[in-house]
Amino acid sequence: MYTSVTSAKVTRVITVLFCVLLSVLMVFGPKLLQLYFGYLADALTKKVLLAFYLCCPAAWTALISILRLMTNIIRGEIFTPQTVFSMRLLSWCCAYVSLVCLIFGFFWAPLLVFALGAAFMTLMLRVLKSVMARASELRAENDLTI
Repeated sequence: MYTSVTSAKVTRVITVLFCVLLSVLMVFGPKLLQLYFGYLADALTKKVLLAFYLCCPAAWTALISILRLMTNIIRGEIFTPQTVFSMRLLSWCCAYVSLVCLIFGFFWAPLLVFALGAAFMTLMLRVLKSVMARASELRAENDLTI
């Protein structure tokens, strides 16, 4: 039977796969971009790589935050301050990536699409964070009620 715990476990496995993928991209990114752009666009390759490596700390932070969030869900600790903190951290990571991609989008236009997507994710995560914060407050009030 497919439950929310099963979904959280699947999400955790996918997140670990993304951690591996990000590690591989951090190592082989320069070679892959040279294959994609060719050796003629060396300046563009450097700018795209700079944008990528500037986004890597936010990506790692987001992946670790997702792993913690999924672990809390599996444990049944959903409406807690830690969950709200994880959601807030995820939204700030998306906002940071959006800003970096917006700046570097002036050098390579497809990054503007990433900026727009990350900005939308920021908005969605902020809304979910607000909902989780309110639910956490209601849970705390109910725990104090006899």
